[in-house]
Amino acid sequence: QFAIWGAWLPLLWNYLSGHLGFSGSRIGVIFMVGGVGAILGPFIAGQIADRYFNTERFLGICHILGGILVWQLSWIDTYAAFLVFSLIYSIIYAPTLALTNSLSFHHLRDRNRDFGKVRLWGTVGWIIVGIGIGQYLLHAATPVIDPGLAGVALEEAKQAAMSAQNAGIAMAFKISGTLGILMGLYCFTLPATPPNRTESSNAAAKALSEVR
Repeated sequence: QFAIWGAWLPLLWNYLSGHLGFSGSRIGVIFMVGGVGAILGPFIAGQIADRYFNTERFLGICHILGGILVWQLSWIDTYAAFLVFSLIYSIIYAPTLALTNSLSFHHLRDRNRDFGKVRLWGTVGWIIVGIGIGQYLLHAATPVIDPGLAGVALEEAKQAAMSAQNAGIAMAFKISGTLGILMGLYCFTLPATPPNRTESSNAAAKALSEVR
């Protein structure tokens, strides 16, 4: 769940500014649309998933669609297209954050005791995928600088290496997309969690508030 997000989010600024050349204001707007998903996510999760779909199936569909969408960000190079795809992706991905909590709370025997142990691995996933991508950028996307260079030539070589590294961040979106699709397929193997049409409040919103 969190490796999907952690694969690209810490590197997004470098990619947008260093590779695509977007201005700071435009990058700020792209980051802002993530908040739109966060606002709409609990509504989507609560009003749609909790009432009409099994949670595990809704999660599976969201992650597969999200994986396909975030993969596209690896080659999109125009501001308008990147903004639109980011907005759609945030609306699809954000509900999964609350729903994974809801599903965990539904099936854990003692959620007060066990949820922290489960949630810990989300942070571990974020860290591991970040380290992995960092190593990829270091060893596969960064050209070796000739140790004999000096002065202007050395600075130019450093700038070229940085540009190549920023361009290599595109791989992070592909890794995220792959993880998203795998996560989506895995979700269909999770225990059945049918919608609860009898309760006026939704489990996802309660799960999110309890985590906070």
